[in-house]
Amino acid sequence: ANVIKRDDNLQPEGEFQKRPDQTWAPGERANVIKRGDNLQPEGEFQRRPDQTWAPGERANVVKRGDNLQPEGEFQKRPDQTWAPGERANIVKRGDNLQPEGEFQRRPDQTWAPGERANIVKRGDNLQPE
Repeated sequence: ANVIKRDDNLQPEGEFQKRPDQTWAPGERANVIKRGDNLQPEGEFQRRPDQTWAPGERANVVKRGDNLQPEGEFQKRPDQTWAPGERANIVKRGDNLQPEGEFQRRPDQTWAPGERANIVKRGDNLQPE
């Protein structure tokens, strides 16, 4: 179906209203006012005296004696050298499987180039006028 558009008498008049272009500007601030005071330092401030590092005081270590004494000789593990572990001997059993006849082999071949089709050159049908 064809679209039919009818003409009308509606036309825009004047200029469309637009939002005004705005650029960024910093906000307005009041000036900083610093009031004077009548407070003045008198004399000298007290300071912590300079100190050098010294280790803290520590009590002496007191070791109490006891009446426990070892008797005899301590038992030690005997010195051993490494030796391989004990293993059972390997037993290989015989079997009754024997090859019969001759195995089939791939025939020996030497390399030869593959067969290739002949090159066919076609004549063109373009003729100069």
